[in-house]
Amino acid sequence: MSNPLQPAFRRLFDAKSHWHKANAAYFEPNEFRISINSCIQELRNVTFVLQANKREIPDFDEWYAPWQEKMRANQSLKWLVEARNYIVKRGDLELLSKLRIEVIGSYLDGEIAIFEEEYNPNLTNTEVYEKTVALGLPAEVFESSYVKLQRRWIDKNYPEYELAELLSQCWSAVSELLLDAPNIEGSSRNTGTKTKLPPCMHQELEMRVAWMKVHGKTLVPAEIHSEVISSEDIDRTELTEKYGDSPIFKNQEEVKNPAEQSFKEQVVLLFEHAKFLLKKDGYHVHIVMIYVDQKLAKIIELRNEDQADKFVTIRNLASQMEQIGADSFIMISEAWSAVYDPAHHYRRAADAPNRQEVLMAIAATQADESYCFTAPFFRENNEISFGRTTVSDATEINTIQPILSMWKKQKPAHPGSKS
Repeated sequence: MSNPLQPAFRRLFDAKSHWHKANAAYFEPNEFRISINSCIQELRNVTFVLQANKREIPDFDEWYAPWQEKMRANQSLKWLVEARNYIVKRGDLELLSKLRIEVIGSYLDGEIAIFEEEYNPNLTNTEVYEKTVALGLPAEVFESSYVKLQRRWIDKNYPEYELAELLSQCWSAVSELLLDAPNIEGSSRNTGTKTKLPPCMHQELEMRVAWMKVHGKTLVPAEIHSEVISSEDIDRTELTEKYGDSPIFKNQEEVKNPAEQSFKEQVVLLFEHAKFLLKKDGYHVHIVMIYVDQKLAKIIELRNEDQADKFVTIRNLASQMEQIGADSFIMISEAWSAVYDPAHHYRRAADAPNRQEVLMAIAATQADESYCFTAPFFRENNEISFGRTTVSDATEINTIQPILSMWKKQKPAHPGSKS
């Protein structure tokens, strides 16, 4: 790292340290206030220090001018500037402590009921349940929903965001600026570098969230079930012996290296492999392959006991993808499909009288490429046969909306990037 940039990076990580202190003191208002003030000022100091050292940074004005424009257009950074000026010149921000209740019974953000009020740490689960019931939602919504409880400190003048979340966005934006700085030797800057919220900051934001499920007339803590599948746990010899005729293993010399395949070619191959597994084993687990920079980063098995679990596991999946900077995924599972019949009223395809089992692969990239492969299958005499596979665009599928929404909110990587 070049010397002129070191002071700026030091301020950036000082801000991160104050951010963690604020989270540790979340229920100690005075300590929280002190740490938040320090975090805001150190983040603002990054650009002050950069400009103080600009004579030692090659092509500073050419590099910094477009970043200034981008930062001025960033609402979070605009708040940061105003908040720092207020703290230095007038006093503390006016902070409010809120309890946010979200009734999650859908994949779509617009269909989630949200209730927020001044936070009382002595609320019991029964009292929280009574507050959610008071929202006036139909009883069947609660039967297939989770209740998400989140403790939130907010700035009265910028109530849209929780403070720690807002400052984490500012931290990521400022770190993006520094990572794009010109190299002191005059070589090209780090263009193409993808920044994301550090795992430690991401995890602390998640720690203030409690997931509850309706049980009788109260709420009980609930866990989200998923399991990361490690390649180290796979016996490749046993796997090859059992599934050697799979499209992935058969004629391997004819199968392209994943790096040489298009995204659609990868989806096609994995879907054919999934059909082979379903026919061989009689079932297929709900599995998601997550990619970063076109490389497989994680394989996760999702485990859902009911519809409510599905709503939450996909949101949790989107959170995990955001944490590692995932830019594509392929999701394969068994599902139900049904043709809409106005004579019958049902909320899910699984409840329809004309339902049909299908194997489905839903795949998408952050670059707006998406596919949905669907193959109906039939069970007869312990044998499985498949109908015709159809392929369609996946962007309107409700199931993956939390992931697409997560990608949509992410900003372009660099000042010259197109949104």
